[in-house]
Amino acid sequence: MSKKNVGIVLDKEFYSDIRVRKEADILVKNGFNVFVLCYSFKNYDYSKVQPIEVTSIKQSKKVKNILFFIFQRLPIYEYLWSKKIRQFILKNSIDIIHAHDLYMSKCAHKAIKSSKKEVELILDLHENYPVAVNSYNWTKGSLRGLIANTTIWFKKEKEYLSYADKVIVLSDNFKKSLIEKYDFLKPESIYSFDNSIDIKKFESFPIKTLPKTKNRITLFYFGIIGQRRGVFTLLSVFQKAIERDLKIDLLFVGPIDKADDKTFKEWITNPTIKEFVNHIPWIDLSELPSYLSSIDICVCPLIKNAQHESGIANKIFQYLFGAKAIIASNCLPQQQLIESYNCGLVYGNEDEFLACIEQLVNDESLRKEMGENGKKMLYYNYDNQKQDNTLTQIFK
Repeated sequence: MSKKNVGIVLDKEFYSDIRVRKEADILVKNGFNVFVLCYSFKNYDYSKVQPIEVTSIKQSKKVKNILFFIFQRLPIYEYLWSKKIRQFILKNSIDIIHAHDLYMSKCAHKAIKSSKKEVELILDLHENYPVAVNSYNWTKGSLRGLIANTTIWFKKEKEYLSYADKVIVLSDNFKKSLIEKYDFLKPESIYSFDNSIDIKKFESFPIKTLPKTKNRITLFYFGIIGQRRGVFTLLSVFQKAIERDLKIDLLFVGPIDKADDKTFKEWITNPTIKEFVNHIPWIDLSELPSYLSSIDICVCPLIKNAQHESGIANKIFQYLFGAKAIIASNCLPQQQLIESYNCGLVYGNEDEFLACIEQLVNDESLRKEMGENGKKMLYYNYDNQKQDNTLTQIFK
């Protein structure tokens, strides 16, 4: 039986999306020919990802963002992607299109239809998109809201899901909610594939000793920095902790959402906390284990909503690998994981958040116990081979 050609379609840069890279690596390892169609904003050398063959679309990020912003008023974005996907299918004799995010479904469907080829469409939902897009700051405000018209996604979700032959979601919770909402979706055509890490890859990263403030506990946040991710809640609680004279520092590692840049910088230059807060805009993923080894408590303060309850954030699995206690908001999937593994504390409001910080700051043995619990359960429950088998079965 000849190898199947899988065409991954992603309206981002391939190297920057951890989930997509992991899925592509699994497919290559299990005998598929993998082709990728994606953006290239910075002329990245995609020859580094061989044997995966990448077709990159050279475009400025600004133009891409403008076209996406007017998506609902002038569907140029969808038209251009449909054209590119059709060419991609014909050039590479694609058997399966693996399209990422709900809004890429229709253009992939149109491209398959116009190619006149028998191509299966697998749609990978990275989030509960209608909820997520309406939480973004770029959709806020009367004029912006009118132009972006993102509320229409609650109506369009059904149509866009109907184009897919199979759907991949982040969790069983999300799968269940979609099946209950849309009776045309069949349980056997929806698959859960979580955001857990490639453990073997993380094990290969070298651990370097990083400087640490003496006699102070370090709280650590890793990932994109923005309001919807609960960062301002974290800063508000951190300020209260400093005012209570807790000996703690706060380290952020990750890029700032453009819409939240000003507010974040105002917060971290606040005279009450500025000497205790540090922000590093970017590190290579290979450096993350070194940072995890040098900090004390990991934080995941996601705002509780339907989007953040569609699955468990990638950072939770990264924190588990680091064997550090976690403080997280009560988004259901991450709450269930943390409580069942006894690997951290969960809060529902700022007072509870502060109490969690105080408890872990003052109890070193509890921090150590929870961290060890988390790492042990990561290895036990999120074995890479299980994910390999799941994804391979979807594509076979």
